[in-house]
Amino acid sequence: MLITLAKREQIKPPILVTGASGSGKTVSSLILAKGIIDSKYPDLTDEQAWQKIAVIDTEHERSKYYADTTVANVKIGEFYHGAFEPPYTVSDLKNGINELKNKGVEVIILDSLSHLWSGQGGIQDSVDSIQSKYPKAGFTAWGKVKPQIDELLRILTANSIFIICTARSKTGYDMEKNANGKTIPVKVGLKPEIRDGWEYEFAINFNINQDHSAEATKDNTNMFSDVAPITEDTGRQIYEWSSTGIDPEEERESLIMDIEELAQESDLQQNTLKRLTNKHGNLNDWTRQQLRAVKERLIKLGQQQRKNVTPKTRPVEHKSTSLDDLLAGAK
Repeated sequence: MLITLAKREQIKPPILVTGASGSGKTVSSLILAKGIIDSKYPDLTDEQAWQKIAVIDTEHERSKYYADTTVANVKIGEFYHGAFEPPYTVSDLKNGINELKNKGVEVIILDSLSHLWSGQGGIQDSVDSIQSKYPKAGFTAWGKVKPQIDELLRILTANSIFIICTARSKTGYDMEKNANGKTIPVKVGLKPEIRDGWEYEFAINFNINQDHSAEATKDNTNMFSDVAPITEDTGRQIYEWSSTGIDPEEERESLIMDIEELAQESDLQQNTLKRLTNKHGNLNDWTRQQLRAVKERLIKLGQQQRKNVTPKTRPVEHKSTSLDDLLAGAK
């Protein structure tokens, strides 16, 4: 465990949009995405702004219905579209996201996450397949797919761009009075069709009602207390909140530069860094926590050199985790 002072960092909060069929999840997500891009790039034309947005579509390419249309007084332009066909594997999702990022996309809408959970080739389908082949596998089948689950959540919640996921909600009906005072059945969204607990992995959860109003059922930003339709202003607020604090990419670059400079101070520091990179991979692949730990190690080695103290041959321990154990995650 590496203990540091907590500082506010710029983050891309993962967003989940749920609702019953027909509630407007896709359109709301597109409008939200446009607000984020408009806030970040106020000088772009509408055409350029929409090319910063993409939909990875598992819903039979229905998101294309909204291209070049006007919905809720918002002109939806031509966004990038990725037709995600089964099997819905985590590796294919990762490849699609990376391809879109290479095109300059900065907001990706996964429409919908439900297929990664229960669709053909999804997590649940993988577990069922294992259990059908090995009837005695039982709960051990979940252990075999846990790396896929961990990778999926990492992709969706710790990305360098904004990720908005939609998820279908199971449909139920409430009895409500209409404008004429007549009691009628109204379709409502119940539990989202994703694995139990996944909704807690997101920073903001919007549940869309049938009248297209959105309720923030979870909101780590503490900005959305009203029940109201999602607008471009919703996206602007999210971007402004997310851009406050230290830029993590700038910090990463600074840490790498510091480490490379420290390695030039002595043969010991240079050889230590060479050993770590040979074993754990390139500096660019490490997390900021790992980079901070290596920087701390090289500083201590430099101090030991100046004091003419022979350093220990094994890495310095960080509480219960050695430097090598910490860096093992970089592989």
